[in-house]
Amino acid sequence: MREARRVTLRVAIVFLLAFVSFNQLFADDDTILYETFDESFSGRWIVSEKEDYKGEWKHEKSKGHDDYGLLVSEPAKKYAIVKELDEPVSLKDGIVLQFETRLQNGLECGGAYLKYLRPQDAGWVPKGFDSESPYSIMFGPDKCGTTNKVHFILKHKNPKSGEYVEHHLKFPPSVPHDKLTHVYTAILKSDNELQILVDGEEKKKEIPNPSYFELDQPDFEPIAAVGIEIWTMQDGILFDNVLIAKDEKFAASIRDTTWKPKFDAEKEKQKAEEAATTGTDGLAGFPGNALRRVFELLYQDLIEKAEKQPNITIGVLVSIVVVILTLFFRIIFWWKEG
Repeated sequence: MREARRVTLRVAIVFLLAFVSFNQLFADDDTILYETFDESFSGRWIVSEKEDYKGEWKHEKSKGHDDYGLLVSEPAKKYAIVKELDEPVSLKDGIVLQFETRLQNGLECGGAYLKYLRPQDAGWVPKGFDSESPYSIMFGPDKCGTTNKVHFILKHKNPKSGEYVEHHLKFPPSVPHDKLTHVYTAILKSDNELQILVDGEEKKKEIPNPSYFELDQPDFEPIAAVGIEIWTMQDGILFDNVLIAKDEKFAASIRDTTWKPKFDAEKEKQKAEEAATTGTDGLAGFPGNALRRVFELLYQDLIEKAEKQPNITIGVLVSIVVVILTLFFRIIFWWKEG
């Protein structure tokens, strides 16, 4: 009897410690905003009433999951929605920005980025949010034509002139070319070093802009609100788990517990679908599927090379394509003859 009480007491202590640790983790003062969209966004996020923004936001589940997000429901429209923070947050001590997005119908032309607004002028209201509402940071995917990158734009105010200057990533990472859930993380440290993570992997360590780093005490504008203001040709863009924090470890824990399980499940489903399309012998449907995949990879690779090495001429790029496609078609003809 006495031993049973001891076991019960130990179990109770373990649960108590776990509860305290959980609350400390999720009620950390360093967590400024964590939006899961488990509940409807109505009343917490404000939809712009500006005339140009006709797109309808919806509270929907991600395809294949029970997890809800904020959905872009119609193609070829402009969207704008914003959430004000309880109080402006300084960037001088560093900040961690993170969110998930899933391009459920792909993305041919449009944005899937967030804007982190600086304090607005007197008289501004969230219902008036539009492309002219000034921001401190813009971060996230953008793709159209030759543009295919994960933006990070930081606006800095010149303390002498009072003018705002934009600082861009010189070599931004590309947007993943699939329909899976991806998580984007920007870590701006107090020493002005910037880390960009896509799915938890580091893509770029700093903004390669000398004028930015010559500033001893950059006059960063604080963040007062977070919004999404986009014009996209595709619907099905789903935003989820929007985080503003000061703790990198907390952001990592969110990735591990919310994004990773979804991504792994989607990846497995994708592999199964590709295997079914290919066929049991591993060759059925080979030419069409492989050709399409080669074109996608070539396009992606050449765009990245052109952005990183603008001195490469169109002729050189075309020559590379011709050589590779010639080899590819020879393989196709050999396969058919075999």
